Amino acid sequence: MYSECSVPSIELVCAPVESVMDLQTQVAQAVQVLNHDLQSCNRVAANQWLVHFQHTDAAWEVATKILALDSIHTHDYEVELFASQVLKRKIQSDAGSLKPEDRSALQNALLMSAKKFSTGPSQLLTQICLALSALVLRAVEWRKPVEQLFASLSELQGQGTGSNAILELLTVLPEEVMEDQLVNCSVDPTRRWQFTRELLSHTGAVLEFLLQHTKNESMENSQLHDKQRKVLRCLLSWVRVGCFLEVPQSSIPTHPLLNFVYNSLQDASTFDLAVEVLTELVSRHETLPQVLLPRMLSVKEALLMPALATGNENIVNGLVSLMAELGQAAPALIAQASTDALALADALLRCVAFPCPDWEIAESTLQFWCTLAEYLLAMGDTHGELQKQRALATFIPVYSALLDALVMRSQVGCGEYVEDDLDGNTGLPDGLAHFRVSLDEPLADICRLLGPAQYFAKLLHGADTWCSFDSIVPWQVVEARLFALNMVSDVVLQGGQLLDLTPVMHLLVYMQSGNCAIDPILMNLIHKSGAQVVGSYSGWICSYPNAILPLLSFLAAGLPIPVAASACATALRKMCEDVSSIATEPTTFEGLIRVGEELYNVHLSLQEEEDVVCAIGCVLSTLTSSAELNKALERLLKPSHQAITALLKTDSEGSLKLHSASYAAALEAGIRALHRLGIYFSQLSSSSVDNFNGEEPMLRILAHFWPLLERLLLSRHTEDGGLALAACKTLSHAIQASGRKFSTLLPNIMTALSSNFIAYQSHVCFIRTAAVAVEEFGHESDHGSLFIETLRVFTASDAMSQMNSSYACDQEPELAEAYMNFTSSFVRCCPREVVAASDELLEASFDKAAICCTAMHRGAAIAAMSYMSCFLGAGLSSLMDPGSDKSKASLATVTAKICYQSGENVISGILYALLGVSAMARVHKATTILQQLAAFCYIGGSDEKLALNWSSLQSWLVAAVQALPPEYLKQGEIETLITTWLSALEAAASDYYKSRGVCNGGRTGAAGYMQGDGGRTLKRVLREFADAHRYTTPGFGTT
Repeated sequence: MYSECSVPSIELVCAPVESVMDLQTQVAQAVQVLNHDLQSCNRVAANQWLVHFQHTDAAWEVATKILALDSIHTHDYEVELFASQVLKRKIQSDAGSLKPEDRSALQNALLMSAKKFSTGPSQLLTQICLALSALVLRAVEWRKPVEQLFASLSELQGQGTGSNAILELLTVLPEEVMEDQLVNCSVDPTRRWQFTRELLSHTGAVLEFLLQHTKNESMENSQLHDKQRKVLRCLLSWVRVGCFLEVPQSSIPTHPLLNFVYNSLQDASTFDLAVEVLTELVSRHETLPQVLLPRMLSVKEALLMPALATGNENIVNGLVSLMAELGQAAPALIAQASTDALALADALLRCVAFPCPDWEIAESTLQFWCTLAEYLLAMGDTHGELQKQRALATFIPVYSALLDALVMRSQVGCGEYVEDDLDGNTGLPDGLAHFRVSLDEPLADICRLLGPAQYFAKLLHGADTWCSFDSIVPWQVVEARLFALNMVSDVVLQGGQLLDLTPVMHLLVYMQSGNCAIDPILMNLIHKSGAQVVGSYSGWICSYPNAILPLLSFLAAGLPIPVAASACATALRKMCEDVSSIATEPTTFEGLIRVGEELYNVHLSLQEEEDVVCAIGCVLSTLTSSAELNKALERLLKPSHQAITALLKTDSEGSLKLHSASYAAALEAGIRALHRLGIYFSQLSSSSVDNFNGEEPMLRILAHFWPLLERLLLSRHTEDGGLALAACKTLSHAIQASGRKFSTLLPNIMTALSSNFIAYQSHVCFIRTAAVAVEEFGHESDHGSLFIETLRVFTASDAMSQMNSSYACDQEPELAEAYMNFTSSFVRCCPREVVAASDELLEASFDKAAICCTAMHRGAAIAAMSYMSCFLGAGLSSLMDPGSDKSKASLATVTAKICYQSGENVISGILYALLGVSAMARVHKATTILQQLAAFCYIGGSDEKLALNWSSLQSWLVAAVQALPPEYLKQGEIETLITTWLSALEAAASDYYKSRGVCNGGRTGAAGYMQGDGGRTLKRVLREFADAHRYTTPGFGTT
């Protein structure tokens, strides 16, 4: 049939009898080929044919006929299974295409098929019942479809083995409701609710039916067990849909089915289902825990203890989930500390310590322990302090034992730390790493219950032998206890009590002696855990002055260890921040400097390297001797100087083309050198070295490195994005740290940044660094022409010229955001006369901002709106300042001119910005911009020089609203929108005018945005507009 790998065509929609027979044959052949043919092309062709067949109308009749054939003409099981799956899928996706009479006929056919296959195969019966359930759920024309179905089931029940089919159908009916709700969502929620209520109205009959099937004892053991499993599975479905909420709650504890389920725990074949049913019942019915808790003692003795002894993980796992759910559902019941409650706690404690290959069993108990701990800690508020103390006296020994068990289970066992099997980040087996993460809350709760002092004492018990040469140290235990100490640091430090860490200090010093014989991989884990303890309790290190130098050596030794590097780098930074004596102790200070000198030989991530350099910089910033500081910096920065020099000596143009390994290594070294240099600049700000009286370390560093940085910025090396970013960050930190001392270098810097951006316009770091320079030096009029030229270069670049639509902005959001931030800095920091002199550039950038504020990218849009607000605010300040220049070249006049030219674009941009799902985050900025624009028109009407008045704003708003595509607004919304907005804008403009200048005695105080009723009304109007159009997807500008 498929020897040529061809796909049979399907041409029938309403198939005649002869064609239906032919299609049945073809379906059977295609299924056979799909499942058994040895040639893949034939299997692919058969699969395509069958997929095509499923989407035809003929599939309804053909699949039904296949299932209805008598035993003489029956098809292979695989064909019948395929037919049942086809019907189920078509019902779920296309039941609406069936006529009511066809649905009724299909339901009868499925019922007969269920009866036919009631004795199996079970998978086929399940698929038929799923199809029948899906059909009933979607039978919208039937008033009570479940009622009709149950009437049909009554007839089926009296027909031989029909009860098997009924049991399967009753199982999948509730599952269909829940599955459709969670996955398919193809049925209306109201319809699903009605179906569920109608289904639950038959709870009594269903429970009675199930109860009758629990009493059938005439079967063989295998048949009996199979029937019991089916009953339990059906009961589980009905429990999940809420059947026991339909019966009197007082009757549930004595319900015969509950005894049946409980007794099913004793049978291995029904154990797992019995656990699921009981767990569901406990979680849904608050009366059940007090009924089941007394029974848990016998379960513990009869099932759990033997399973723990024999290592039966399946039994232990099932019982621990049931017991943990029971205790979690009723912590108040457990807190009463009855014999049964303590037996349950003891059972779960034993399960925590159960030595299984994974950590699932122990982890499944954790939520119970946390829930109980929270209840015990809160008992003082709910039951009084006396009752709380009584409960704590009973349960503190339990939680003390739990701590031992958790520490034991969190150990890295012998043979488990094979390096190839370890997770790269944690250095632990994956399962153990996950388990340790989940211990955060339980260990914190244990620490609160025991108290930090008792918690520490327990973990450090016997620690005096850890450093003994005569004893064998259990290093796995040591590592796990260090981990447990670190996990509760927040709780301990909040208590404010200084606890004794002497054993830990001795241990870490002892490890540096080299006298401990430990497996290297385990040693690395101990190094990591020890460093985490040092970092977490770094504020206590001052209490151990003799340990400071050994601890620095310990942390430095851990930096080359991949699994411990991050913990050691973080601990080093915290320790240097908290221990002020490091700079004053010569030996310790020398050790720290040597760590910095050797840093270039250690392969750390940039974040780890930053932590180390920040640690050193923190100590350097406390020095008071310029000679000592300069000497230290010379040593620390020598490797960086050498790395940058070596990079500049490479043939960058040729190497960049060849991507040689040697150039890549030099480039990486150069990036890291710049990274370290930038961190030192940021740490050694000018404020920290004001007492050096002309011996400014910043000037020495600049004199030493600026020639290299200048050559680097002018080289082809900056084509690499990573190097360009590192160089710009370093330059930014240098500018911020040096202040006015950098002023003479500014022309060269701005020229280099501008030319580099023109050469590599994807590197937005050049614009960001230029913005930093404007922030630092913009207030100096001498640099005005330099900053205007920089703005001209950025604005005229090809990249910004193409930024003419929201789509273009979203394609390059970082560029748009960086440019808008630069223009904001320019307007905010430069003198008014400098800003006014760049009128043409500002008009171009203002138009760009009106476009970019409509972008989907939040950062770019907010940056554009911030620039618009900043520019309008500067213009308004100039306009309302009595002493400001009001000539044609003034900032107020320039701003008015730009508003006159771009006002319609601004309002259009704001309208588009308020459309779509991200609009609500832009309402505040939009309100500010529109209030400023309205204030300009409101105030400008009284000044003939400004050529702005209220009519200008009206015409802009009308034109912008009418230009919106019709589908963006509701019918008739244009007229009401214009009227509402104009009214709100006028009130907001009046508010601004009253809160500034005239009513404030001529003084320009704080901005009056949204301070009055008018401003708040405008914000409310814009918020309501954005909320009403949140599902509109706009596109603004030229595409």
